[in-house]
Amino acid sequence: MFWFALKNMAIKAAQCILVALSIIISAGIAVLAYNVANQVDEGITDNAGYYSVIVGPSGSKTQLVMNTMYFTEEPLGTIPYSVVTELMKDGTRVSSVIPFAMADNYNGYGVVGTSAAFLKNKMVKSGEIFNDTTTMQAVVGANIAKYNQLSVGDVIYTSHSANGSDLHTKGLKVVGVLEESHSSYDNVVFTQVRTLWEMHEHGEESETMESAHEPTVCAILVNTKNPAYAMQIVNEYDGKIGNAADGDPYTLQAVEPMAIVRDVLNEANDTKYIVFVLCAVILIMNVMIISIITLLNTYHSAKEISLMRLIGISMKKINLLYIIQNGLIGGIATGFAFALSRGCMALMNDYIASMGVVLNMAKIYPMEFVILLGVFVISIVPTLIWTFFTSRKDGIGD
Repeated sequence: MFWFALKNMAIKAAQCILVALSIIISAGIAVLAYNVANQVDEGITDNAGYYSVIVGPSGSKTQLVMNTMYFTEEPLGTIPYSVVTELMKDGTRVSSVIPFAMADNYNGYGVVGTSAAFLKNKMVKSGEIFNDTTTMQAVVGANIAKYNQLSVGDVIYTSHSANGSDLHTKGLKVVGVLEESHSSYDNVVFTQVRTLWEMHEHGEESETMESAHEPTVCAILVNTKNPAYAMQIVNEYDGKIGNAADGDPYTLQAVEPMAIVRDVLNEANDTKYIVFVLCAVILIMNVMIISIITLLNTYHSAKEISLMRLIGISMKKINLLYIIQNGLIGGIATGFAFALSRGCMALMNDYIASMGVVLNMAKIYPMEFVILLGVFVISIVPTLIWTFFTSRKDGIGD
């Protein structure tokens, strides 16, 4: 019966392909939407919980958080390193203070100047985290090492521009390669903040590292000893005005990153629900298409069924033939739908990475199997209904 079903599918290849395409499109889009939406949510919320407060230049709060947490957007500007020193002295409320500066790039990947504490929760695949007491060392993300064939001991040269036309004369020695984390950390070069200051001496100033005579940072990541202290620091530093050592005035802002991320996710959720509704509409339309094609197939198979009945094939076996046939189509098509979703994820990865999230192709949610199973069941329901009524109408069980 199985081989007979395959032969029958080959004869009706056009109809089978139409049914398969309907299943692939509906199931593939539904699985893709569900997986990407969940990975984006998880990727954004995971990083936000690392720090209690972010202090930086005045401007967009969302831009400040996205730049420091996910290395997207451009830095808002710079603030004096003296603000870092000031917060470090607040031992009563503060447990850790981490400077953050973003300048230059390596082959299009961002370069972050910070301290070793910034990478304390990250696993190292080879080598070690850089030493705060020295300079000109780098720890590179997993994707950077993979795509640029870098290993511990290599020297890399960063530049101001994305095309690498103005390379710095000083190179950074790679001392560590991070384990792949499927996060924005995979696509960043990390070095000591003092390294960036040294590299921008002697007239090599950039927009984000303004002057070697006045050390600056783009933001400060603060962990407090309890949530109440976090709120105190936000209230104290948000809108604070000061003067740098060179006399230039500056205005600070302070935010709780988790609160900002919640706002971003609330906006993203609206978009996610719209996508889910569109997926439901596509699924309903494809159910209708599958049902119509199945009914047309069975209508055109009336003579074929009559011939099989004349040579003594029971209606049960005929019904089983069509169930096997549509089951094969549904099973193969749902497999291709899953493959399609992964292929689309690979194509979307660069765009999603611009949001600070790196998609993990190997990550599968249980609900994806539920979606695929649901679409498979829907694909064979019209056949089951038809075989039920034809059996009753035929009146001959065997």
